[in-house]
Order: sequence, then C-alpha cells, then structure tokens
Amino acid sequence: MKQAFRQYGAVAALLAAILALAVGFTLLMGNLTLVPCKCTTTPVLATTYPIYVAAQRVVGQNSDIITVTRLDGAASGCLHDYQMSPSDRKAVQEAHLILMNGAGAETFLHGIVEESKCVDTSAGLDRLCTEHDHDHGEHHHEEEYNEHVWLSPARYIKQVEAVRDALCAIDPEMSHVYFANAADYIIEIIAIRQEMETLAASLKDRPCVLFHDSMAYLAADLGLDVKLTLSVEGESGLSAADLKQVEALATEYPDLLLLYDTQYALRYDGVAGTPVIIRTAVQEDWLTAMRENVENLKNITEGGDAK
Repeated sequence: MKQAFRQYGAVAALLAAILALAVGFTLLMGNLTLVPCKCTTTPVLATTYPIYVAAQRVVGQNSDIITVTRLDGAASGCLHDYQMSPSDRKAVQEAHLILMNGAGAETFLHGIVEESKCVDTSAGLDRLCTEHDHDHGEHHHEEEYNEHVWLSPARYIKQVEAVRDALCAIDPEMSHVYFANAADYIIEIIAIRQEMETLAASLKDRPCVLFHDSMAYLAADLGLDVKLTLSVEGESGLSAADLKQVEALATEYPDLLLLYDTQYALRYDGVAGTPVIIRTAVQEDWLTAMRENVENLKNITEGGDAK
C-alpha cells in the first residue's frame, strides 16, 4: 500500500511540475510580441532603372510576395558598356522573372539565362534605329534599335503594361492589385504625355542637335527636326569636325536647340543656340525626371532659358 502511495505521489509531483511549466510559459508568452514567419518571396530582376521603377509601382505594397531588384553593376539605363559582375550574374540566375528594357540593350544576357524567364518590355513598340555605332576600345557592335524607349511617355506606358502582365503571369492571384497599381501609375504618365503634346504644338519642326542619341524618342515625340546626332559619352568630347558642324547649324538656324543628356557633364557654352538639359531617368524616378524636362521645355516655348 505504501508503495502504491509512493507511485501516486510521484505521478502527482510530475503533473504539478508540468502544470507549473505550462503556467510559466503562458505568462512568458503574454509578455512577448510574436513575429510572423517571413515566407520566401518571388525574386524579380529589372535590368534598367526605368523598368525597376515601373515594377516597384506595379507591385506596390506586395513586396512580401514579389521582391523587385535591379542590376547593381549597371551604372545607368544605358547598357552599352555594362559588364556582368559576379553579384549580378548570381541575381540573374536566381531570378524567377527578368524584366528587360529590350531594343537590344541586354546583349550581355545572351547565353547565360533561359529565354523563358525573360520579358522584353519593348516588344511590339515602334522603335527608332540608332544614328551611329558604339565603339569602345576593342568592343564594337552595331545596334539595330535605339534602346532609350522609356523617354517617350506613350512607349513607356506600353512598357509598364508589359511589366504588369508579366507580374500577373507569375502571381495570378494578385492580378487585380497589379492592374490597379499599374493603372494609377499610367494615369500619372498620361499627364506627362499630355503636357508633352501641348509642348509639341509649339516646338514642332524646330531644329535641334542631340548630343546623345538617348534623347531621340523625346525629340520625336516633340516633333523636333533633328539636324545632327552626336555622341558625347563619359570624358570624350566632340571632335573639331563635329563641333564645326554644330557651329554651322547654329549659324544657319538661329533658333537651334542644343539638347544635352544630364548623364554627361560636357557642355559647349561657346556654341550659339539654346541649350536644353534633359534628364533621361537612368538613375532617378521617371516622373520626377520627366516633370523637370517639361518645365525646362516650357521655358523654351515661353521665351525663357532652360535650366
């Protein structure tokens, strides 16, 4: 009998200990804030900054579902000189979806990534041909199209729609959200397009010189008469022959516009003509850049100076 009581006593002590632990654990949990488990997101990679901005706007607050990154090693939206870095190569391999600018910008992806996960956002667009070849040292290649399609608001809208459709394809359950976010962004782009159309009425057929072909789509939308396209890149300036051409045009056309891309610091202040500084949105928000472009162009049409 005594042995039975000892056995029951041991069981009772064990139950009491378990109860005490349960009460203590409950009290402890009452003082803690539980952090929900962070599930793995779907990695999406954008090759240029304008496409990255578009993808971020379409995804919106759903970054816990889709994470959008961009190529870290790409200095700008112009990818002529871009060389794939180890970190970017890894990002390309890990991405479930690669949103490309297209128009020949991403030749560095050929042979290293399956085409099935790449989306060319410029596909189907009316693209301009390049005015010149890019020749950098030992690397020389001809580009069939001008890649800077995002400088045309109407074309950029189509790129945003391509981004939207690609994200809906990999996450159909959130399609309604992506459509709504894209629509909000497109409304803002349309406002820029409408202002550009108003400016085009005043600038149509006005002669200009482009100091980089990055501004070709913008010039086309404005109806400008491009007399000459040059290539001012990095530290390289114009040759004496190029500068002579610009000076001759400035003499022939007193209302000549000189369009400079903010990516490149070189300016030719001694040349007659009206300089216009164009932000090409390669490293900044598209809306911010284009709104500043609109203001600079308004100054021209109103008889002021572009900043």
